[in-house]
Amino acid sequence: MQTKDKSMLVTGFFITLIGIGIHIFEPGWIINTSGTGGAFIGAGIAIILISIHSIRLKNKGTIVEDERTFHIAERASHKTLTILIILEGILMAFLGVAAFDVQAYPVVSLLFVITVLTYVGFYYWYNRQT
Repeated sequence: MQTKDKSMLVTGFFITLIGIGIHIFEPGWIINTSGTGGAFIGAGIAIILISIHSIRLKNKGTIVEDERTFHIAERASHKTLTILIILEGILMAFLGVAAFDVQAYPVVSLLFVITVLTYVGFYYWYNRQT
């Protein structure tokens, strides 16, 4: 097992422990402890599962990452960033002109979902093209 795989497993375990700690101790400075703790636990478990999957593929002799994969991820990241910059500019202009009192949590959550879906969509689109 490589150092990268070990560090990803430790990171996933650490993030999961943070989520469990948030659920157990319920700090007062966190508004929604169940949502925050669940997000940390989910992210930690996702990192652990992705690491285990990568380790299994490497043990079988399958090439997990190569230049083609990096190129596709680079193109998808660039296109996602371009779209998000335009979207955030429109959002800032709209919020600056309109007199809405918008909470940050729903807006940030929406931007996160848009980021993930845009990246995954472009990654699969570019993957099918090459």
